[in-house]
Amino acid sequence: MNKIEVMPDNLINKIAAGEVVDRPFSIVKELVENSIDAGSDNIMIIIKDGGKSLIEIIDDGIGMDEDDLILSFERHATSKVRSFNDLEHIGTMGFRGEALPSIASVSIVEASSKLKGSEDGHIIKINGGVISDVKPVPMQKSTSIRIKSLFYNLPARRKFLKEPAKEYRFIYSYFKKVAVSRPDIGFTFINDDRTVFQLKKESLSERICNIFREVEDESLIEINSSLMGYNIKGYIGKKEISRKSKDNQYLFVNNRIVENKMISYAVYQSYKNLIEPGYYPFFILFIDMPPEKVDVNVHPSKMEIKFHEEGTVRSLVKDAVFNTLSGQGSLVSYRFDENKNLENSSIHSGNAKFINKAFDNLPKTEDPIVERVVQDSLFEDKIDNLLYKINSPENSMETAEVNEAGRDANKISEREKFMRPSTKGVDILKFGKDSVVTENVWQFQNKYIFIELDSGMAIIDQHVAQERIFFEQAMNCFKNVKLDSQVLLFPVKVELSLEDKEVVDAIRDHLIQIGFMISEFGGNTFIIEGTPLKVKVGEEKQELLDILDYYKNYREKKMGVNEAVAASYACKKAIKAGQSLTKDEMLSLINDLFLCEFPHVCPHGRPVIINMSVKELDKRFGRT
Repeated sequence: MNKIEVMPDNLINKIAAGEVVDRPFSIVKELVENSIDAGSDNIMIIIKDGGKSLIEIIDDGIGMDEDDLILSFERHATSKVRSFNDLEHIGTMGFRGEALPSIASVSIVEASSKLKGSEDGHIIKINGGVISDVKPVPMQKSTSIRIKSLFYNLPARRKFLKEPAKEYRFIYSYFKKVAVSRPDIGFTFINDDRTVFQLKKESLSERICNIFREVEDESLIEINSSLMGYNIKGYIGKKEISRKSKDNQYLFVNNRIVENKMISYAVYQSYKNLIEPGYYPFFILFIDMPPEKVDVNVHPSKMEIKFHEEGTVRSLVKDAVFNTLSGQGSLVSYRFDENKNLENSSIHSGNAKFINKAFDNLPKTEDPIVERVVQDSLFEDKIDNLLYKINSPENSMETAEVNEAGRDANKISEREKFMRPSTKGVDILKFGKDSVVTENVWQFQNKYIFIELDSGMAIIDQHVAQERIFFEQAMNCFKNVKLDSQVLLFPVKVELSLEDKEVVDAIRDHLIQIGFMISEFGGNTFIIEGTPLKVKVGEEKQELLDILDYYKNYREKKMGVNEAVAASYACKKAIKAGQSLTKDEMLSLINDLFLCEFPHVCPHGRPVIINMSVKELDKRFGRT
């Protein structure tokens, strides 16, 4: 008996299913791509229980006759690749020929199809990869494929599926991408007998606003750039719709949904002087290019691609976004104002004359793309070199005078109102088991607080320290009395995406406990009537959206609802790295930190304090 045998087809299909069918979302993706390739004008997606019990895709494409319907469930059967040359010039969404037989091997399938223009078609029933029935049937739409009881014959795989709500979110996220990619197709999405989206054929900007209901047409900037055989088009968002998450960043290459960190970073670089650190720009970008210049066959899911000229694509995207923003007059210039302090920058106002001189001396070229790249990289290098020279000992006196004169008293006053100066006037502070002489506390790099102790030295990360403080405040308010609110003179109306609305519905009571006063207005619209203390006028909507973004991120880390909301509130409210603190603010932070139950670790598990004893320092310097 041979040791090596050819596996039976049914077993091969189950193994292949592990590559292309990992959860309900991947089935939806494969079937919708087939419907798109079939030239459909309208596609309907129906799911139940997050796709576990039912996935049905109905389209009005070209359809199949009986023979093709049966053959479509054979392994490596496809209408999209005939030769190796076709593989090198992929112009369709699907092409592997493994999806349908793999899906059928791990579920119960009913597929019916007819040729477009015909009145009758055929239905095929498959149970665990085995065809049980094929018969004629009258039909209205061209093709309908129903997937029931996913992984019913692989209980170990079924056990690893998430709860229906989470599986639904995966499908919902994919739906938004595919619907945006093809505004020329009408889409209907039904979840548990409820219509989530019903979209007609429309323009791209209309489709974007209908998918992202919190985005208005006035917030979008159209982009259209063609060069060297590449066409970059779509929409980028004004800074006002930037978010704390990357959920609203979509990239399509030859209309294929892809993920590429290099392209996302290229867009982010063009925005870096426009948006605050920690925020990400909104963009829907389409890159049309010769198919032979991109490899879409590098991963079974087809979500990852490989550009043959990666550096060229990155530069073209960065330049197209930068030039579009410049044309809108909304780009922050590199030229600095020598007469006022620079917010969110480590560059002191007294150094602006050096930086502007460096900018003037940058080399110029005739090629606008090359010039943009050269200006960008050389300018950053020049800044670094200048700052090193400016901060050298021979220049420290000059800059010290300018920095002191440029302090903004109003900003310090606002921060002091925010940071409770609980230790003002106190000479000695209790730091765990040590006593701290308040003069022996100082800030380093506007990020860390150094403290001299009798036993050695302690270093506090100012951001995560205040995260811990606010986190415990929020957790306590869930148990006891809610945090104070500030009532708005003029309530703010907020239009949310469907996903954000569902989050607000789920955590409404928690939002109220941390200080929000929020009510439904109808549909996806809410009215904010009050906010947590110290939220600035005009920032009420952004405050809510940021907390929702943080919450969605923490929810994915399997935090409980209380912990996720508290961590979201804390991360949003905490002072950031790069913010200068007065002595009283530092002492107040230290004092509040050691009133916490767990002062040594932030809500995400990062250390708040690093201690270094005198003994360890002596050891490092070879004194022992």
